[in-house]
Amino acid sequence: MMFDKSFTLKTANDVIKDVIIPNLTSGMAKEQAIALLSVLKNVDTNTIENTKPKEQSITLINQTVEEFLQAIRSDSSSAFNWVEELDSALEETVFIEDVTEKWKQLNEIQCRLLRFLYKENAANRAIESKYIFPLRKRIREQLTIEMALVR
Repeated sequence: MMFDKSFTLKTANDVIKDVIIPNLTSGMAKEQAIALLSVLKNVDTNTIENTKPKEQSITLINQTVEEFLQAIRSDSSSAFNWVEELDSALEETVFIEDVTEKWKQLNEIQCRLLRFLYKENAANRAIESKYIFPLRKRIREQLTIEMALVR
């Protein structure tokens, strides 16, 4: 998972305050740790988050969900009553401006798609090879790309 800048810096600050500083015995070390807290707060205040990895991930997830929903819609052998629900949820993400929120919502839609497919698979074993395995492969590819983007 990609954490946003402010969350990461706040977590580092909390660890320094709650774990590291109370265990330091040297006054000089405590002063340096407190100075580090100030530096981290300034970094958070004076920098912007790099949203490019999430933007690339958004594009990949959106393409994947759209492709699978289109394939499912055109599949005459199945009647999936939940496709419209996911279509609506996907359409709503167009209006989300916050990159992190859009990324979270698209991830949730993709997870719901996989859950719906697993439920359908209980009644029709062909779903697994036709949709579940390819979707899981795409999700693994997305995760590999996300991991590379945050290194």
